[in-house]
Amino acid sequence: PEVVRVATDVPVPRLAPDEVLVRVAAASVSPLDARVRAGYARALYAPMLPLILGRDVSGEVVARGDNARAFPIGAQVFGALSPVQPRGAHAEFVAVTEAHLAPKPKTWTHAQAAAVPFAALTAWRALFTDAHLKKGERLLINGLGSTVGGLAAQLARAKGAAAVAGSVGKRSRARVAESLGIENDHMWTYDEKNARDGSVLKSLNAAAEHFAWEPFDVALDLVGDGKKNSERTLARLLRRGQGRLVTAHGDLARLVGEFGVARGAAAASVELARKKVLFRVNEDVSYTWSVMRQDAEAMRRIGEYACEGVLIPPRVETMALADAADAHRATEAGTTPGKIVLEP
Repeated sequence: PEVVRVATDVPVPRLAPDEVLVRVAAASVSPLDARVRAGYARALYAPMLPLILGRDVSGEVVARGDNARAFPIGAQVFGALSPVQPRGAHAEFVAVTEAHLAPKPKTWTHAQAAAVPFAALTAWRALFTDAHLKKGERLLINGLGSTVGGLAAQLARAKGAAAVAGSVGKRSRARVAESLGIENDHMWTYDEKNARDGSVLKSLNAAAEHFAWEPFDVALDLVGDGKKNSERTLARLLRRGQGRLVTAHGDLARLVGEFGVARGAAAASVELARKKVLFRVNEDVSYTWSVMRQDAEAMRRIGEYACEGVLIPPRVETMALADAADAHRATEAGTTPGKIVLEP
């Protein structure tokens, strides 16, 4: 966090024809921001230094590019920036392609709106682009208590998922049950007693057996681990022959960061192909990595769900932009419930 600096001499961004200038009212500090600052995917991000971090934004449109006409001056909007955009939203102003913005829900604060887009798009791509989740299917989320996990559960239900279950921490269990309506027998709390008789369920597999979970159609891994044990566990809870395992912790960014874009991407392709074969042969399920990408149509639908009250924003804690380094420390510590949001 010591490398985070608040600069006072940064010029206002120039606009491309399809961009709008947003006066930032709020911008979240995501786990990706903290990882990039700490050196994640160094070969990818180092040439962009100095970086302005911040992938989420909520604010007011104050200027438009020559071809930008979707939002009038003064419109209140929210949206997500590309993971590799060097000039992010931790600033007073940010340039954003207008197709990647949506009207801010009137019932949400700017801080609430800034906590949603990047995480929601991450969940959307994993569920609907990569896993092809369909109405009536069953979804298992490893990391249900995270921002992405909570939004994934809500989006899945909005699309008609028959059941949602997953793993949570004891600090988030009550919040998940209350805000998302997930039943107790659909949650495995990995760090405390789970069962009604007070026994400790030591694994997700044990929880599935104890609660008599039926096989799932899609499993989403938002936790990951260095040994990839979570992937194997999730695969065994999927429907054989039809189950789809999607992880947000693939090796693409790591390999690109280690070997550079060309060599890293080639190595990632080989590794992903190997894993696909491995999971099909050993567990008879499909396997893929999911990487967030901007998606104008998905952002439009997320905005509609938000305005309709289908999506509930996560809890937020606001901090001043000048305290960005402290926000990074708090994000890394993981002790703050909900999402940390910076306000200029």
